[in-house]
Amino acid sequence: MTSSDPLPSAPALRPACRTTLLRNAGHGANDLYWFILPPVLPLILQEFGLRYAAGGGLITAFLCVTALASMLMGRLSDSVDRTKLVGLGFLFATAALWAGALMPRLPYVISFIVLGGIGVSAYHPAAYASIHDSGHGQGRTYGAFEASGSLANIIMLGAQGLLVARVGWRGMIAAGALPGALMGLVFLLVPGAKLGGVPGKVAARVEPLSGATVPNRGMMLSAVFIIGVMLRGLGVNALYYFIPTYLVRAVHMDPGIASFAMGFAFLGGVAGAVVMGRAADRWGHIRTYVLASGLLIPLLPVMGARMPAAAYPAVMVAIGFASSACFPAQTMLLTELSGTRGKGSVFGVLMGATALTAAVSPLLFGLLADAAGLVTAVIACVIPVTAGWIVTLIVWKSLRSRAR
Repeated sequence: MTSSDPLPSAPALRPACRTTLLRNAGHGANDLYWFILPPVLPLILQEFGLRYAAGGGLITAFLCVTALASMLMGRLSDSVDRTKLVGLGFLFATAALWAGALMPRLPYVISFIVLGGIGVSAYHPAAYASIHDSGHGQGRTYGAFEASGSLANIIMLGAQGLLVARVGWRGMIAAGALPGALMGLVFLLVPGAKLGGVPGKVAARVEPLSGATVPNRGMMLSAVFIIGVMLRGLGVNALYYFIPTYLVRAVHMDPGIASFAMGFAFLGGVAGAVVMGRAADRWGHIRTYVLASGLLIPLLPVMGARMPAAAYPAVMVAIGFASSACFPAQTMLLTELSGTRGKGSVFGVLMGATALTAAVSPLLFGLLADAAGLVTAVIACVIPVTAGWIVTLIVWKSLRSRAR
């Protein structure tokens, strides 16, 4: 901007800032749904006398419904009002989870909780697409968006530690879904509360990667890239779900301290999303993504090493940093690879693939841990992450060869 360029007026900035704040607050509320079950799962198992496999099956069913519904919601978000769509999604998810928490019999508990995944699926595809269609698809915008989800989960973990003994699993589910109910009412009833962006009317575009917008090439590279994302998620999600168990049983850490391990990962995630989101604007998103996903390769095996107990939280911060650092660049890269296709549909596929990976990874980790031990299973998490990084290198090489 030169001295002769007019400065934007304050009134023109306020709606965009308000939209960004609402979008990020909605992201935090929606992410609470995704992690609402793991903290209370031990209490559900105890009340109904379930085996670990049944508890894992509940999470898997919830995430599978969320994954399949994400693809449908992504397509809907390209043709309907996204603000109303996510508002209704919030209210539906909250109503279903509250109903499940009130049910006295297990089949009804499971049915309503799993049904809630349909409402949970509405937010991410619509929100990512709205950022793109608003012309705010820079790394720093996506970075702040991802950080809001990590912050919400840190707050939830702290609240869970303070309240779960007093209110039980039913009260914790009700409390965890309450922010979503409030956000749903805000998006539906408050004048001027908008998610941002209009489907099909893109305010600004980033210069596309060479060859990425050719329909067949873009579709193929998008599919390959999503496979790489799924492989990375397979290793990281498996580790996240079992870290408290690993720290208690293999490291002999106090259960109360081990329960905060996930919080350290989310703390690193806040920094990773913000810092590397800005790095994606400066260095380019493909380079940033390759760097961030590559950092996970030496970090993950460290969790399986023998070291002082106080060192493990620090490693979790580093893993959380590298994991969340991938998200802003990942979103920007997929946006360009998909070319002119509806962004809601594209991000619906991404969220569906992510949710399916999250559903499968704990089961695979548990099977490996039963067969070879917890330490071996933790170290083995690096295998799919490395495979995903190699897939990313293939995409990068393909893009570079077409740019010449």
